Amino acid sequence: MALALGIIGMPNVGKSTLLNALTHAHAEASNYPFCTIEKNVGVVAIEDPRLAELSAVLQPQETTPATIEFVDIAGLVRGASQGEGLGNKFLGHIREVDALVHVVRCFADGNVAHVDGRVDPLADLEIVETELLLADLQSLERIEERVTKQAKGKPQQAQVDLERVRTLRDAVGQGKPLRRLDLGEAERGWAREYRLLSIKPQMVIANVGESAPDGGGGVARLRETLGPEVPVLAIAVQIEAEIAELPPQERTAFAQELGLTEVGLPRVVEQGRRLLGLITFYTIAHEKLRAWLIPAGTPAPQAAGRIHTDMERGFIRMEVMSVSDVLEHRSRSALQKLGLIRTEGRDYVVQEGDVCQVLFSV
Repeated sequence: MALALGIIGMPNVGKSTLLNALTHAHAEASNYPFCTIEKNVGVVAIEDPRLAELSAVLQPQETTPATIEFVDIAGLVRGASQGEGLGNKFLGHIREVDALVHVVRCFADGNVAHVDGRVDPLADLEIVETELLLADLQSLERIEERVTKQAKGKPQQAQVDLERVRTLRDAVGQGKPLRRLDLGEAERGWAREYRLLSIKPQMVIANVGESAPDGGGGVARLRETLGPEVPVLAIAVQIEAEIAELPPQERTAFAQELGLTEVGLPRVVEQGRRLLGLITFYTIAHEKLRAWLIPAGTPAPQAAGRIHTDMERGFIRMEVMSVSDVLEHRSRSALQKLGLIRTEGRDYVVQEGDVCQVLFSV
């Protein structure tokens, strides 16, 4: 199953344009609210110099990079948690993703409408965050009601669950996103299991104009308000979309002409990796080299399942080499002679940069 980041925000802040720039998905991006109704999905290939080096050394017939999925979700408005602006449908789309890319408008343009007729990134941020919290509050109240009814059958377990639900409900009721709470892994896992929205890790894209890269001070205000826990990236989304349409060899020169010191999209992808806590491992089999993304701490069978579910079910063992050893010694036979190929079992936790071959039975 692909790991997905949901692009959220108010209508007309640049969500579809960001998706198009990242993935060339060609989602409609028009100057009117709710031009996106159904979610748009695009896949981004991860730039990976190590993969290129491995490919040059191993010379497989096929090399495939790792990918991350981005989902453009229609704009949320005040009252979305009560169904305003097709809110229930859009909130449902947010429940399906693993992390959030919240786009806020920091550019002034009379030709691009705003649903509230103004440009105020902090107000937009608060509206969307409030709707996510209200949706979570409704969910937690329903869960509390259900657990209370179940208390007769399993009173001891129900009491534990009720305390957990009420702790989260009280925090959300006070306007605290669950991602900011100091929760244990069990509580975080429980919140994710119930698909609560404010537990999802989040970054903010401040969509700035070419002439005001600080968003008129909006970027600084966002960073001050959100603190270090939520990354804020200043990106001129429309310019990035134009750069992305150029041939790769022309992009850097065009960016320099515009006074941009770097193209911003790779920063979005890399921050997405960090939000999801992902590492990269590689497989080489049947003359095919491929990079994969998995959460840090993933055991070998589950990592194999990322490749194919049959591999997880029939997992036997994993043969593991390090990228540095492969690049230095340049062949599997050389690594075997030097004893640099390890055999790992079900308890092995796959590490960043492992080059693996999975042995399994169907």
